[in-house]
Amino acid sequence: MKLVGRKISGRLAAVWTVSSLLSLPIQVVADVEGPFRVLSPEGSKPHRAVLLVPGCSGFTATNGINLYEERAAELKAAGYVVVFVDDVGRRMQSNCAHVSWDEVSADILEAAAWTRRQSGVDSARISVIGWSYGAGGLLALLKAMPSDSQITKAVMYYPVCRGAVPWSTNVTGLMLLGRIDDIAFPALCDAVIRGMQPDKLRTVTYPNARHGFDMRGLGERADLPSGSPGYNAEAATASWAVVTDFLKKD
Repeated sequence: MKLVGRKISGRLAAVWTVSSLLSLPIQVVADVEGPFRVLSPEGSKPHRAVLLVPGCSGFTATNGINLYEERAAELKAAGYVVVFVDDVGRRMQSNCAHVSWDEVSADILEAAAWTRRQSGVDSARISVIGWSYGAGGLLALLKAMPSDSQITKAVMYYPVCRGAVPWSTNVTGLMLLGRIDDIAFPALCDAVIRGMQPDKLRTVTYPNARHGFDMRGLGERADLPSGSPGYNAEAATASWAVVTDFLKKD
C-alpha cells in the first residue's frame, strides 16, 4: 500500500493504493444490468437506491475480506437497490493512479441518472457512499453537482479532502473520520465542515480510528511508507450503525 501525490484538476490529491499483498481481486457474482453491477432486493415496490464508490484500489478484497461485498449484501437485505460505481475497473486499471476526481464524479452522475430510470427504484431517494479516494470524488461532485442529479444523501468514509469546499446543492451529507488517520488527514476536511450548515452535514470523528478503520482485512495497524491504516472494530460497528440510520431517515 502506498500514498501517491499527483495533480488532479489543478489540485494535489492524496492517492491511497493497495499493493497486491494486501488487495486480492474479487470474483463478481451478482446481477449485471447495463453498464453497472447491481444487487436488487425482492419485491416490485419502488426501493431506495445506494451507489457505492470504492477507495483507490477499487472493489477488491483485502487479505481475502471484501468490505464492499459485505456492505452491499446488508443493504440489499435491508431493501435497497445497490449499484457499484467501479471507476477503477471500468477503465481497466488496478488502482486510481490514472483516474481523476472529475472522472469519478462523472461516473457517479452517470450511475445516478441510470439508476433513476430503472424500474423498481424510488428515483427521489438515491444515496451515495464513498470511501477514501471515492469519497474525495464524491466531494468534488457535490461542489459542482447539477440540481437535477437526484442524489439526496452522501456518505463519506475517511475522505480525501484536499481542495474540497462546502457545497450548496440540496444534498445532506454524513462524514466519518478517524482522528489518527495519517493518510487522508481529517484536518483537511475542516474547511468543508466549517462552511456547511449543521443540518446539511453531520460529522462523526472516532478518536482511536485510522484510515480504513472499517476494513477488517487490514488488521489493527499496517505500518507503511505512506502512513498507518488499520481496522478499529468499535469504530467500524458504530459508524455503520450511523450510516444505516442516516440512510433510512427521510
